[in-house]
Amino acid sequence: MKIFRDLSELSKAGIDRPVCTIGFFDGVHRGHASLVADLLRWSTEIQGTPTVITFSNHPKEVTLGDAPAMLTPVEQRLEYLEKMGIEVVILLTFDEELSHWSPEKFVSHVIQDSLDCRHLLMGFDSAFGAGAQGNYEYLRGLNIESLDLRSSPPLLIEAESVSSSSIRRCIERGDLRRARRMLGRAYTLRGPVIQGDQRGRTIGFPTANLDPGPVLVPPVGVYFGRAILLKDSGEPLGESWPAAVNIGRRPTFGTPEAPEGTPFDPELDRLEAHLDGF
Repeated sequence: MKIFRDLSELSKAGIDRPVCTIGFFDGVHRGHASLVADLLRWSTEIQGTPTVITFSNHPKEVTLGDAPAMLTPVEQRLEYLEKMGIEVVILLTFDEELSHWSPEKFVSHVIQDSLDCRHLLMGFDSAFGAGAQGNYEYLRGLNIESLDLRSSPPLLIEAESVSSSSIRRCIERGDLRRARRMLGRAYTLRGPVIQGDQRGRTIGFPTANLDPGPVLVPPVGVYFGRAILLKDSGEPLGESWPAAVNIGRRPTFGTPEAPEGTPFDPELDRLEAHLDGF
């Protein structure tokens, strides 16, 4: 998969008939998979190149001054998109200037001039441009002759549209089973193992302390999971282990206890796993 991080790189890229979609793709969930499947089918129809336009940072950081905790860091999003069959990703930085662009300017400057894209697929909740005006209905009303526009319907699970927001709500209330159904896989936290207090090993239950970074962590509680060691490239390194995962404080060692279901606080709480058989 080719990744372009600046529009100036595209003039020499020579992308053959890009078929584009645009979005943040947080979580890269089953709804995104349905959208990508439609994109791949369209690309096959015209022998084009399935292309995603996305952003390295959440647009709400700029437009609202605050953004929801991410489900997947950017490098993980890129890995998932590549596994789905995306061949090109345009990874832009969302800044103050871009936040003021109208949908017409974004289409003209990014989609047409930079990418020479004539085929754009919009998700049911996709929107771009100032005020997020540029959804499918708005763009269809512009009647741009050189742009073939299609939309992809929502994927419904138990009458609810699968979206990053709906998955985020599931994780925030600790409903990881429903989050898994929407994601199409178990919710995953990834990060380096950091040194803890090394007390667990003295009582027969050594734990690996994980630094998950700025992502959404489920509420305080004890969870069953699987632990997978990764290479620097992100590829799995050998087998995985069943793990008892504790998210929370350590009342045994003097930290005030928080009730199960309390939101994770990175200043007070730990994320640690005991790997059975490791």
